[in-house]
Amino acid sequence: MEIKEIAKVVNGKLIGNPKGKVDKFCIDSRKINQNMFFVPIKGERFDGHQFIEDAIKKGATGYFTQIAKNIDGGILVDDTLKALTKVGVYKKERLKIAIGITGTSGKTTTKEILRFLLSQFFNTYSTPGNYNNEIGVPLTLANIPENTEIGIFEFGARKKGDIKKLIEISTPEIRILTAIGHGHTEVFGSLEEVIKGKGEIFEGGEIAILPYSLLKYYNLGKKITFGFEENADIHIKGIKIDFEGTEGILKIDNKFFKIKIPAINRAIVYNTAIGAAVLKYLEMDIERALENLSEFQMPEGRGKLIKIRNIQVIDDTYNANPLSVKNAIDTISSLQGFKIAVLGDMLELGKKSQKLHAEIGEYIGQKNIDLAIFYGEEMKWAYERAKKYIPAFYFEDKTAIAEKILKHKDKNPIVLIKGSRGMKMEEVIEILKNIF
Repeated sequence: MEIKEIAKVVNGKLIGNPKGKVDKFCIDSRKINQNMFFVPIKGERFDGHQFIEDAIKKGATGYFTQIAKNIDGGILVDDTLKALTKVGVYKKERLKIAIGITGTSGKTTTKEILRFLLSQFFNTYSTPGNYNNEIGVPLTLANIPENTEIGIFEFGARKKGDIKKLIEISTPEIRILTAIGHGHTEVFGSLEEVIKGKGEIFEGGEIAILPYSLLKYYNLGKKITFGFEENADIHIKGIKIDFEGTEGILKIDNKFFKIKIPAINRAIVYNTAIGAAVLKYLEMDIERALENLSEFQMPEGRGKLIKIRNIQVIDDTYNANPLSVKNAIDTISSLQGFKIAVLGDMLELGKKSQKLHAEIGEYIGQKNIDLAIFYGEEMKWAYERAKKYIPAFYFEDKTAIAEKILKHKDKNPIVLIKGSRGMKMEEVIEILKNIF
């Protein structure tokens, strides 16, 4: 975009004599490169306006500002975030189709599966990383590349009303709910409020895609469901997991599609079922698209298999909530070998945190797990339950966790490592690499 075009879109006032083309919008002055446009955001601790000069020195072509500046390339606006949002809306309107995704778990993997499947037919673009909040979504929209046909956008929510704001900005035609569980109940208040909050994604759009089990909670028009239920539009017939990956069978319109993905993650079949639902709605060649899944690569920290000599580590460290932890336990339970589960705290569960962690301890104790290791204040409750059924240990030090795993190295163990983002459980993997 030219800076004059941006000024017109946001109804802003040009400062000086702007020159050059804008390839990308950026909110972090430390990441500025040539042909980027700097958007200073005023936060609780910092005001991005103090970094405008630094951004220009680093090569920024232009910038938004709420404060009058005497630096060429600027656009004076009332609100920089609202200006960025206007650019995002302008860019989004040029897409053929926009897809919005929310849910307690599985958002990012579903986004990546969709991007992989749809890129076989269209020029696609998706949310980078987890830019899924009130700042990340406008920034993602503003950075839609030229000639993009389909945009895939991830929406996060910490409270009721968040999703509604994000879909008002992005207005996706296809709206997806991946799953509902006890995630962010600390801020939502209850599971019922999570169901309502995530359900805001269905306020508009052309088609709703959701688990068959959640259909009863929403009054929907056109929809496609997925799940193990016989009546689901995308019927998951079975899941098989081994060290080569995850297999499943999808029944769609009385046709059977066998899929195999090089990932050790039971939920990947659900994510693929969502992808098949989108392909079905768009009337694309489902069989052709699914045949190429052997080339799909899982995002980091979401079930990727890492070999550390004779130890097989399932890296599921990106995040955790009761739903995703149970899925991960089910995944490792289905494998053959000596199985160790290493679990860190599930955060943001509010008043039910103790109960939900205790339930995880009970759950793991009933599964085919040989050894359980727990880390974090809340996982003490899981440890107390689990030790009644299986050998279980609690550590306050990640090096001690790695050393405990290494004591079983002669058994060629399979090790699941999982926890909420704030627990940084990936550090256990790095310690293992360094001391083994």
